Amino acid sequence: VYFGIGAYFVAMSLKMNYALIHPTRYGGKIPDFMEWNGLTTVPTFMEPLKNFYFACAMGLLFPLVLSFIFGIFTFKRHIYGVYCAIITLAEALILERGIVEYQPYTGGFNGITEYGVYASRGFYWIILVVTAAVVVLVRLLTYSRFGTILKSIRDNEMRAEFMGFEVANFKIFVFCVSALIAAVGGGLYAAWVGIVSFLDAGPALSLESVIWVAVGGRGTIVGPVVGTLLVKGAEFFLSEKLQWIWQLFMGALFILVVILVPDGIVGALVKRLKGNGEQRTFSRFSWEGLRKMFGGNVAAGGESRPRLRDKN
Repeated sequence: VYFGIGAYFVAMSLKMNYALIHPTRYGGKIPDFMEWNGLTTVPTFMEPLKNFYFACAMGLLFPLVLSFIFGIFTFKRHIYGVYCAIITLAEALILERGIVEYQPYTGGFNGITEYGVYASRGFYWIILVVTAAVVVLVRLLTYSRFGTILKSIRDNEMRAEFMGFEVANFKIFVFCVSALIAAVGGGLYAAWVGIVSFLDAGPALSLESVIWVAVGGRGTIVGPVVGTLLVKGAEFFLSEKLQWIWQLFMGALFILVVILVPDGIVGALVKRLKGNGEQRTFSRFSWEGLRKMFGGNVAAGGESRPRLRDKN
């Protein structure tokens, strides 16, 4: 939802400015989908979007406000889990239908296209820097005092409430931050790809993002990034090699990953490393405990060897 909103704001601004410099085949200086639907001028409420910086600001502010309102009506009413997921999917479906129905203002089924090509090596580095900055900020937030409270809510929500924390407020804040990050990604996506459609704001992309997280690893910061790179890279490779069955192959691959590696790739690696560290720590403490218990040296084979006393 919020990814699509950010993408549409940026794409609409780029399209309006592109139409001013490159008139349509009918000679107008408004987006072509507006001309196709009988409009002669840009609607008054859309005029401010010609300012690219204003459009970027609205592409961030609108998802932030919408997510805050959504959080108030859900988390304050203690609507969590699968019910919250259903509501978010319904929200995505409403936005998708709205884009299709209001075709003169959104482009409808065709989406927003032909507003210039901004894909370049420099812009690629901008995307990489923004991604790295988001990962660092999320990591700082996770390992702060605020992040400790979030972990306690994740582990035992009722206990966190008994300790005096307003769980709903924390969830609203995290949800708003997630919406803001998604909007940033949507804006970068719109400028990079050069086309935005109603599918970018619908439930299909929301479900696909869940797959990215599942493959990469839930409960990790780098996991979703790794999962996205692996899944989209596999799609790009398999769509060329297996043109007819690549989607079936990807579906089977997702099922196998979820069954065999339920914690995701990064999650499984982190869990394994933590397990080895805990096992080494347990062995060290057990060794020290045995030595103190028997009052002597403990041999490598686990047998107690009495300590020799000096007769002198």
